[in-house]
Amino acid sequence: MTLEPALDIPLDPRHLPDRPLPADLADRVADLQRASKAPNTMRAYHGDLRQFDSWCAEHGRKPFPAAPETVAAYVADHAGLWKVSTLVRRVAAISTAHRLAGEPNPCATATVAATLSGLRRENRKPRRQAAGLLRADMLTLLDHLQRDTTLAGWRDRALVLVGWCAGLRRSELCALTWGQIERDADGVRLLVIGNKTDRTGEGRVVGLAYDQPAVCPVRALLEYREQLSRVDRGLVTDTSPVFPRLNRWGQVQGRMSGQAVAAMLQRRTLAAGLVRHYTGHSLRVGLVQEGKLQGVEDSVVMAATGHRQVNMLRTYQGEAGVVSRAAHRGLLS
Repeated sequence: MTLEPALDIPLDPRHLPDRPLPADLADRVADLQRASKAPNTMRAYHGDLRQFDSWCAEHGRKPFPAAPETVAAYVADHAGLWKVSTLVRRVAAISTAHRLAGEPNPCATATVAATLSGLRRENRKPRRQAAGLLRADMLTLLDHLQRDTTLAGWRDRALVLVGWCAGLRRSELCALTWGQIERDADGVRLLVIGNKTDRTGEGRVVGLAYDQPAVCPVRALLEYREQLSRVDRGLVTDTSPVFPRLNRWGQVQGRMSGQAVAAMLQRRTLAAGLVRHYTGHSLRVGLVQEGKLQGVEDSVVMAATGHRQVNMLRTYQGEAGVVSRAAHRGLLS
């Protein structure tokens, strides 16, 4: 018995196996995937993965693809040694690496989720918020900075006023360039980009209005710009950082870091005689808390800070106004 020859029917393209992507296209996909996370986050993730690899090598476990039990054991082994937030970030790094590689994600399992939940319950403690730089201390600090007529003094006064009045993170202050500042009849507009919640890179526009000379962020910024341009007009180009790092002789040495902003604020507040411990986050928190105390609408503050949810804003507000706005006030009188 002979078989009929097979019919020469073209295959449906949908059923054909995928061909490998061209190298340049595969590289472009990888670049976009890396760009989905902020650069600082990616740098932290790389360090986290190296640490996880070392731990796995020491304990005879396979780091990739990792088993859920491996990740859970990794968390348990470091519980109490690292902050909960550090462990959560390292698990996120492991999760991201598996997802981008198309491997089963061990961190999306009940095993790892229950381990992290137990870790959080064991380490429950009141949330610590950075001390907000409120009006009275802000005025004291500005008075101290007013007496420093060096370039560093002009810079620090402008940084404090811009950071506080615009509710900026220290990373946003460091990333700000002169090209992101636009003059306006009533002040200036800041295009704030590069923060950790701005995943699309669109940024947000924050307005700074003219105010009384002693506390005016616009005048402080423009006067500082003039001082900087006297040193070198090349320091005020569109791509130049607004707040560069200065050495002890007042020479510009690149862009400030977030740590440098925090160190400057701590040094300046101590020199002004302020006893509270302020951090690089105290400017942003101070605007939110002072706004709460003075009855500024949440929506107005959120337009500056970029908060998208009121509950996050209220985390910043902390206990500001908890007594003056007590629910019972006036109800019995």
